[in-house]
Amino acid sequence: MISRSTFTRFVRISLAGGALLAVVLAIPAQPVFAVTVAELVEGAKKETTVKGLWSATSFGGSRGLSEFVAGMNKKYGLNIKAEFTPGPNMQGVMAKIANEAAAGQPASADVYLGNSQAIHDSMKVNVLKPIEWAAILDRPLPSEPGFDPYAPGNIAVGFASTLVGVLYNSDRVKGDDIPGRLEDVLKPKWKGKIASTPYAAGLREFAMPDMLGREYMIDFAKKLSKQIAGLMRCGEPDRITSGEFLMLVLTCGGDDAVVLQRTGAPIAHTLVREGTIVHTRYAGVPKNSRSPNAAALLITYLLTPEGQALLWKYDGMDLHLFPYTNMKKELDKVRKAGGKVVVNSPQWLGSLKGYSQMQKELEGILRVGK
Repeated sequence: MISRSTFTRFVRISLAGGALLAVVLAIPAQPVFAVTVAELVEGAKKETTVKGLWSATSFGGSRGLSEFVAGMNKKYGLNIKAEFTPGPNMQGVMAKIANEAAAGQPASADVYLGNSQAIHDSMKVNVLKPIEWAAILDRPLPSEPGFDPYAPGNIAVGFASTLVGVLYNSDRVKGDDIPGRLEDVLKPKWKGKIASTPYAAGLREFAMPDMLGREYMIDFAKKLSKQIAGLMRCGEPDRITSGEFLMLVLTCGGDDAVVLQRTGAPIAHTLVREGTIVHTRYAGVPKNSRSPNAAALLITYLLTPEGQALLWKYDGMDLHLFPYTNMKKELDKVRKAGGKVVVNSPQWLGSLKGYSQMQKELEGILRVGK
């Protein structure tokens, strides 16, 4: 089972609004972790609850967590209860966990599910347990050139993917009007009818050297700023289905459309021929988790075929590394058509120069247009 021995050190935690707080953070000293599933199961038998904290629209919210935990219980012979609390965005949840650790408090989430940016941020404050994930997963994760699904230091593991593109109202945007290239959203007919995000989702990644580059995306963003009627967050698909906006350029991924299409909502998602960004979802165990063994087992369950099927059911995503998954099929189409593909991972973010500045510059361009 997982050791809880600790020492303390000073760190700086990023808070909402960009402020920094110097705090004393309890960090395990040379932690000893279970190396077998059997040891995790024995530890989990002494735990009662797995707490989840993320957006109510992510990972199926309360219903999704309950079914994930039920599947884990069945697989490992446990009787763990699921407890879900709607929370802020993925970076906000990570900041909350870090602040709780700094205050010597248990984490609000026993298991962390989030994006690569939050995992990259967590490396600065050392709040996730390093676990030898490859030793406890049911099956090895397939490899892919340029992408390691294990976060640096094994603090998290990728468990799902979603692809960046254009979200659109399928009642109002049809046939040849569906964007095939980025430039298609700049047609005069869409002026004042489309939206982008306040944080330049997708645009910031497309501006990196291994995608379309800075100059191209700066020019595109300036043109886009004159087209958009407003800014909206990812996770607000009702603003598309209602007709308030006819498109969102670009998205954080197409998972909203997958889930809502099943209800008959007029929404769809398309990838552009230039390429796509694979937004990876990662799972890790906070060092201040009350149920670290059950949390680790829940993560291993998400990477089983049953767990992947539930992720597709509840959140419209699965891991593109597995050959049978929906994301793998979509990504293969992009690659076959010659589109560029970059996997957004903590390693990729850490390798970039000027990413944050590029994002701020694009955000400023989009805001000026509004």
